[in-house]
Amino acid sequence: MADSESHDGSQKLPRSVYLVGSLTRFAQGMYQPFTQAYMIDMGASFAELGAFRAVGNAAPTILQPVWGAKSDQIGRRKPFVAFGTLTGFFTVFLFLFAVTPVQMIVLFGIQSLLLSIQIPTWLSLIGGLMDESNRGDELGKLGRVTDVVSLIATLVSGFIAGLPVLVTFLRSLFGGLGEVLLPVVDPSRAEYYLPFYLTAVIGIAASLLSLKIKERPPDSDKRREFPPLLQIISKPGNFRRLCAVTMFFSFSMAMAWPYFAVVQRDFLGFSLFEFAIASAIMTSVSAILTLYFGRLSDRVGRKPLIVFGRGILFVVPLIYALAPDALWIYIANAIAGVSIASSFNAITAYIYDIAPEEERGSYLAVYNTFSGIVFLFGSLIAGLLGDALVPFIGWYLGAITMLLVSTALRFVSSFFYALLKEPRDYDSSIWKELNGLIGRRRVSPEDL
Repeated sequence: MADSESHDGSQKLPRSVYLVGSLTRFAQGMYQPFTQAYMIDMGASFAELGAFRAVGNAAPTILQPVWGAKSDQIGRRKPFVAFGTLTGFFTVFLFLFAVTPVQMIVLFGIQSLLLSIQIPTWLSLIGGLMDESNRGDELGKLGRVTDVVSLIATLVSGFIAGLPVLVTFLRSLFGGLGEVLLPVVDPSRAEYYLPFYLTAVIGIAASLLSLKIKERPPDSDKRREFPPLLQIISKPGNFRRLCAVTMFFSFSMAMAWPYFAVVQRDFLGFSLFEFAIASAIMTSVSAILTLYFGRLSDRVGRKPLIVFGRGILFVVPLIYALAPDALWIYIANAIAGVSIASSFNAITAYIYDIAPEEERGSYLAVYNTFSGIVFLFGSLIAGLLGDALVPFIGWYLGAITMLLVSTALRFVSSFFYALLKEPRDYDSSIWKELNGLIGRRRVSPEDL
């Protein structure tokens, strides 16, 4: 793997990982920002929006322990990555044939279950292609590249969504194959057609290219058995502590999710392109900062970055609840981007640090499963509570109330991340880094 070795001998991610990761994030960026708007356009209630987000967060995680453990047992991740990517993204095109919110929820659940094959096996695959000393740096680099690609995809998708005439043009361009390659669906779905269709096409390409990644061969001397998943979570230690803290915060975080799109689409009248801009702002901020935070986590540890990233997230639903116009939504999404850049890769690197090498897929899957189950209850309960409030305080105040409840719970639960413990010592700290940064700024050119 010549392209995965640096000049100092440390192992780095190969170019093929960047290509597959970029195509995967491009496919996600084409459709993810618009799924809730699609549900709102179908006339979904708060409860249906909550169920939609609940299914979308729980379904990808239910079988992750199975796929993660099986890939660990076999010692091969690429077949799982390819199959999950292909089937998961192809199912997005079938969203266009859903007629009711309930049908969309079912299809979204199926799609999420298929993607659950890809998620832990992909993380486990790339985890074996990095050295421990530079995981934060490598994840930061990969995150920056794929965030930029996702940003471009979302903006392109939002733009072409406003040009449904392109579908008619492309059908005529392909002649007799036009209606085969671009099947006719309900005209009311016209603005969602190309984003969902291109998701499927790009996802298929990503799945095929994933087979080109040179995976580290399994150790034939090790006997691989199905990992004891319940023992992983029941054994006292860093991982169980992380899962316990995450469960509380995840519930608080998920309570706001059904209402973000309601504020954008119903209260502020966002177009799909404005949805794309809001999502692009979050992605771009994450892309700009993720490499810096990744390298910082290699120097100061994962915990400070996790605490910071989770600690600022309470601001997002608060701004959504009070936002008078689109500008405030963009500010909230920028803050969310900072949080993602700081905490997402730090949590992944933290799990890499505390999990045995041969069971990383299982640990990642178990973590995602517990998070997803809590996300399910958070979104579902929030949707049901919102619907219950509507007869008393109305649609608008019902959504605002749930956003404020999520704000309060996020604020309280974020403090529990301070209970995490680093598995090893680091040479620097946040305070040393801040002092160094302030010291450098105090040095003027005249002093040099």
